Amino acid sequence: MSVLAGRFFQLVGMVILPIGLLFGLSRGDVRTEEILLFIGAGFFLVGWLMARNRGNR
Repeated sequence: MSVLAGRFFQLVGMVILPIGLLFGLSRGDVRTEEILLFIGAGFFLVGWLMARNRGNR
């Protein structure tokens, strides 16, 4: 179950990243772009760690 949740977090992160990029490019709002990019990267990193740690056991 932890691997599945980790993969889901990775998917959420991969969806948030381009949304942040589009916000920055279309609106010129660099602050919001950076916030969304860090949130997306955080989700992806947590998901990667969850899937990696559970898969090694």
